[in-house]
Amino acid sequence: MIVDVLIVSSIYDFSTDLVVQELENRGVKYFRLNKEDFATYRSTIDIENRLLEIIANGESYKVTSATRSIYYRQPVFLRNTPSSALTIDEQLSRSQWMGFLRSLVIFEKAAWLNRPEATYLAETKAYQLVVAEDIGFKIPVTLIGNNADKFQQFKKEVIIKSLDTILLRESNDCLFTYSTIKNTSELNDQNVASAPLTVQEYVTQKTDIRVTVIGGKLVAIMITSEGDGIEEDWRTIDRNLVEYTEIKLPKDIENNCFELLRKLKLNFGAIDLLLSNGEFSFVEINPTGEWGWLVNSERRFDVDIATWLIEGK
Repeated sequence: MIVDVLIVSSIYDFSTDLVVQELENRGVKYFRLNKEDFATYRSTIDIENRLLEIIANGESYKVTSATRSIYYRQPVFLRNTPSSALTIDEQLSRSQWMGFLRSLVIFEKAAWLNRPEATYLAETKAYQLVVAEDIGFKIPVTLIGNNADKFQQFKKEVIIKSLDTILLRESNDCLFTYSTIKNTSELNDQNVASAPLTVQEYVTQKTDIRVTVIGGKLVAIMITSEGDGIEEDWRTIDRNLVEYTEIKLPKDIENNCFELLRKLKLNFGAIDLLLSNGEFSFVEINPTGEWGWLVNSERRFDVDIATWLIEGK
């Protein structure tokens, strides 16, 4: 079967589940390529014929020049980071499957959400901040590095973030990091030197806004608790206390969001903004950001993404 849509994802990805359900409801031919199942598939990229064939459960699925779109949902999960927890064979497998996925860029006629090379560049925090500022966004003062002395120039509380997505494993537990509020006096050579940090000025009295852009469609959600902005990282508080309210952005901010995706060559992006004292600030963009938690009966990102994948635009 020649598939209309190829999805590169994970069996644990709830957002992909929603898109798959919508594609099935519309009778779309698709294949979901899950990272956990690589070894159970029998996959071949035929360079001469520009063909990817995946045999799964005795069925043949083909990606060809006729395939409409590729939803590259999980491009970061196979980062080739050596780990003592992985055997030599596991490290080899991880690196080679990552190379296999990068090879999918040969399908240039397909519409991508998003192309791998664009995603990797857009994930670079320093680059996305520079691009955002160049197109007119206000950005927080930001330093990146491991020199604790330089961070003292803030002389107040700051937000500490990782440069890259951190997914660590301890025994059977997966660990994820959140943004942390710190006083610069807590940052010293002993606790900073081993790994670079992103350190940004702490914007107070702020309200978080998540902007989801899918092609030419933009939805902005204000995130509050009991009607007020959340000072800490809102992801760390009880979800039952968080409110999501759709808002209309000022036209110049909306235009900046679309321009940011255009500059980064993305067709999808989850943008985090802050509203403080009447001013919007750009925080970051995630080219594979989560959106499933925002879906409700009136806000159907799964429908929007399925439509985009079917139409290829």
